[in-house]
Amino acid sequence: MKKQGKFTNSTQQGPVTTYLSTLSLPTLRAEHMVSASFFKRSVLCKFRMWVCVWLVALCVCWQDGSSSPVESAVGCQSPEVLRVAEEGLDQINKDLTKGFILSLNRVYDVNQQKGEGEVTFNLTIDVIETKCHVISRNPWKECDVRDIADVPVYGQCMASISVGRRVELYSYDCTIQQVPATVIVDICPDCPTAECLDDPIIAETANLSLQNYNRNSHLSNYFTLLNITGASMQWAVGPSYFVQFTIQETVCAKGTPDVDLTQCKMMDCEFAHKGFCMGSHRTLDGGLFENQLPIQVDCKIFEPEAALAEEMAHSKEGSDHRDNKDHKHAHTHLHPHEHQHPSSPSQASPRPKGLLGVVVLLPPPHVPPTPRASPAAGNCPGKRKTNLGLNSFKI
Repeated sequence: MKKQGKFTNSTQQGPVTTYLSTLSLPTLRAEHMVSASFFKRSVLCKFRMWVCVWLVALCVCWQDGSSSPVESAVGCQSPEVLRVAEEGLDQINKDLTKGFILSLNRVYDVNQQKGEGEVTFNLTIDVIETKCHVISRNPWKECDVRDIADVPVYGQCMASISVGRRVELYSYDCTIQQVPATVIVDICPDCPTAECLDDPIIAETANLSLQNYNRNSHLSNYFTLLNITGASMQWAVGPSYFVQFTIQETVCAKGTPDVDLTQCKMMDCEFAHKGFCMGSHRTLDGGLFENQLPIQVDCKIFEPEAALAEEMAHSKEGSDHRDNKDHKHAHTHLHPHEHQHPSSPSQASPRPKGLLGVVVLLPPPHVPPTPRASPAAGNCPGKRKTNLGLNSFKI
């Protein structure tokens, strides 16, 4: 009975023991290998998935950090942005064909695009008109801005400028306008205010000033009126008129007797001289021209760019000139027109102007002016370089 009891207890086994007892040793080894293989495949799959996620995250970070086509610039006051704005404005002024040289007041907004080997800056810059006409070709840093007594003109330029091995202006679009007369009179009641350029009295002032200049100058040829570029009026004992205008050399020599200046053609040669004049006259109470005081005029004549280019070409050939004792070529101011026109690309005239952008003159704004949109870039706008003392009227 005891043996039977022991036998009975030993045969009452659990399901696991029963299952294992039915398996042979080779079977156990096979199932163990299958389980290990499944575990390895599972770990490998998870590892590959983790690597893929890590690579995707790395690509996103790389795109955000280095290859985004548009990035916010470091700010409107950074030395690099200011350098680009200044050199870009230099090139804008060189491209202008009329009006006055613009001066940088501040950088208002900026963004930049990175390309291969270059960065393109898209700038919004605030400008103020200077007293230098564009035909003077003076650097804007050497020109005085128009203050409150000179009818100030202000505006903005949108400029696209590439910076690589050099700074290159791609395009520009400027709008400028005069400070409203009411703003000027409120601050300076006796200061001149702007007059319409097509007013007959302004045209007469310009003509009388030019006659005075032609009569008293010692130049070889007469000059004729090219454009009236500015006009203003101030009241003292009577109205005083101030006019600014450009002139160009004609084919009529000063020694020609009884010359009719209205019949003198402009010299269309690229070596024709141009000038910038400021004339004024004051009339007694009543404003009649017959009661006017003596006309005052001051003109500056500028050497044409073609003559300067020719002079540079001659300077490059200086060694040949020194060897040739018979060579005679004097580049004095207002020299006779005995030039040889360019026959090779190296002697070509400077590239045409006015191809990169435009400057649009708008009417004076309403007071107060419409608020401007806020800059998109951080640390903008920059600090103003010029304060004209216009109180609440900010330019």
